[in-house]
Amino acid sequence: MPSTVLSFERLLGYLAAEIDNIADPRQRSNATRYSLRDAVLGGFSAFFMQSESFLDYQEQLNSEQGKNNAQSMFGLDQIPSIDQIRNMLDPIAAASLFGVFEQVYRKLHQQGVLKRFERLSNNLLVALD
Repeated sequence: MPSTVLSFERLLGYLAAEIDNIADPRQRSNATRYSLRDAVLGGFSAFFMQSESFLDYQEQLNSEQGKNNAQSMFGLDQIPSIDQIRNMLDPIAAASLFGVFEQVYRKLHQQGVLKRFERLSNNLLVALD
């Protein structure tokens, strides 16, 4: 029986699987320094850590210590800047990643975590931004 635990690693797995399905809108060239995967994971890491300067700090850690959390926690190969992430991800529809939300929702529902948020005739109340 598969585990229903929603861990950070599982969340990253869902995200990685969805990233693999996104077509990179850029033209192939030698100027394509960062992978789409690094851009999506970099954007996710900045939101997850709730700090736009998170990636700058990771770049500093990498130069000083030869390692950083962006690589060890989020699996980035290279660390793009926030501006590079924006430029790469702006042309991609947000719907490309809706599957992650659906998988997370399913796991939370299976675990019964969402039950305590049901109100008004068992409607699920969720604030999204």
